[in-house]
Amino acid sequence: MGSSPGNALLQSEQEWEVRNRVLSETLTELIHANAPNDARRALDVGCQQGLPTDRYAQLTDLDWVGIDPALKEPRQSPDGHSLKPGTADELDFPDDVFDVVMLANVYEHIFPERRVASFEEIRRVLTPNGIVVGQIPNPYFPIESHSRLPFMGWLPVRAQLVYWKLSPAPWEHDFFVVTPKHLKRDVSAGGMRTELVRKFNYPPEVIPKAVRGISRTLERPMRVMPWAWQFVLRPA
Repeated sequence: MGSSPGNALLQSEQEWEVRNRVLSETLTELIHANAPNDARRALDVGCQQGLPTDRYAQLTDLDWVGIDPALKEPRQSPDGHSLKPGTADELDFPDDVFDVVMLANVYEHIFPERRVASFEEIRRVLTPNGIVVGQIPNPYFPIESHSRLPFMGWLPVRAQLVYWKLSPAPWEHDFFVVTPKHLKRDVSAGGMRTELVRKFNYPPEVIPKAVRGISRTLERPMRVMPWAWQFVLRPA
């Protein structure tokens, strides 16, 4: 797989680090602009092994905890933040306890039948003036972000599963095609409201060098067809 042409669509370690830095900086900017002034506690849904949680904590004054279904038992992030197993539709926390919930590149991985319940649970653990901040990738972007394959998001699921065999990505197919339209529908059904949706594009430094030149031709189209969307939600 090391010599496969598809590997040119995988980011280097340095490019991935830039991607993560830009993602955390832009999302925490939304927190600073929209969270209540007295915000104290924050929940990172889909915290992985805690590295994203640590980045959010470094950029805010909030006390962060994280959940992820991939975790088998409670643990701490590298910087010492509490992490535990959990999913968005079953949050093992009291009511009204978090001022901020982070949902970064998670919504597209939630099974459709569990999305409304997830927003109902998130609303339950949010304080009345709390916010949800997050991002969803554009499934119709020319190079689909999960597979790194052209036009993956345009295909029906069965065809996606076959096409995925060509993917250079080391992970399995585990995403659904969603857009802001789906997000707004599920948010409303879950008792919340969508306050902000904005187009978002990463800088060129995130794009693999092998295809970075091609990406310049997409600068104008990306103003209409962005890499992703970022959003802010509030309890209704």
